[in-house]
Amino acid sequence: MMRRPQRGFAYIAAVVILLLVAGVSVALVRMSGTQHSTVNQTLLGVRAGQAARAGIEWMFYRLTHDGKPAGCPDNSALVQLNDFKADTGFLVSVSCSITAQQPFNEGEKPDGTVSKKYVYRIEAVACNGGAASCIGNAGVTQPDYVERRRVATVCMTSEGSDCY
Repeated sequence: MMRRPQRGFAYIAAVVILLLVAGVSVALVRMSGTQHSTVNQTLLGVRAGQAARAGIEWMFYRLTHDGKPAGCPDNSALVQLNDFKADTGFLVSVSCSITAQQPFNEGEKPDGTVSKKYVYRIEAVACNGGAASCIGNAGVTQPDYVERRRVATVCMTSEGSDCY
């Protein structure tokens, strides 16, 4: 009786190679999805940072143009900038406070009176959530929620100009 040579090894090798190619393909698709999500989160983070910076700039403009050097504009601790939400999709909350209880007396004006300087702390928080405020927004369930906070210190004279 004559033995037949074995056959079928090529089929097993082809199945193994197909499984390896399928595994690599699945890994590449998952990595591509993760990379897309990371890029999206980074872009949202940058936009939120810029919205918070715009809130700081808005409050600084209010400090220099409202003519109220002894207090924050509107005497409010928190201002919601709803126009930002309509324009950019980010809600911006801005707060302003005087960091020292007493103004600093520094130098003299040409008429001999004391030149007072006030130091303000401006804090802006920007987020893309659906809540009424970004501050204390603990119930966020959106997977693409982003929040950025910026803080600035501004020195103003009693005349309403910035310190030099």
